[in-house]
Amino acid sequence: MNAVMDERALADLFVAPISACIADSDMFSAPLFSEEEAYIRKAIPARRREFSAGRAAARKALAKAGADVGPIVAELDRSPRWPDSFCGSITHCEGFCSAVVARSVDADGVGFDAEEAKPLGSDLYHLVCRPNDLEHFHPLPRIDGVDWPKLAFSAKESFYKCYYPSTRSFLGFRDVSVIFSVTAENSKEGTFLIILENKVKPMPRPSTDFVGRWFVHGERVYTGVTLPRA
Repeated sequence: MNAVMDERALADLFVAPISACIADSDMFSAPLFSEEEAYIRKAIPARRREFSAGRAAARKALAKAGADVGPIVAELDRSPRWPDSFCGSITHCEGFCSAVVARSVDADGVGFDAEEAKPLGSDLYHLVCRPNDLEHFHPLPRIDGVDWPKLAFSAKESFYKCYYPSTRSFLGFRDVSVIFSVTAENSKEGTFLIILENKVKPMPRPSTDFVGRWFVHGERVYTGVTLPRA
């Protein structure tokens, strides 16, 4: 993998054809459509920059996928409203913003997340991880730069971004558990399976239909979830 993250590497997180865009420095001050501006009129500068970069990256990814470029407005729950025949996901973390887009003929949903590779604080374990998650992490290999609780945080975020558009149902971190696998010995990449533990929550398809992939590169962890076209 290249020393600098590239969009082809992000596309490999998904099992459906994906168009990806990593925001460059100019996108953090990119102009917005008036329809988008309404959502951040009172936002602090940091939030404005994050929002602008996310929308600019999403529009570029959509253009790569063949969509008409226009404003990306928000639903009442603030999630992006993607154009008809497309689905997508936007992620932000310190110093990084990116968007991925798939055609609806290829995927029923995608979820994408990036996080700093710093270990998850032990005081957050009980908020993010179920007891069976923590038990699962013990026999996993110790790999330099891979913190399994932090990776679980990201994997659950990606799953939720893929799950929510088709259910409009909120999930907490402890509503699901995660099972990781590693591609090869000491590899910083692999796959994961999400299990819905809260049986009251709706599930549009079996949990095994949601395909999760992860990798750690440099200062960040990256996770992606695909719900392939049924």
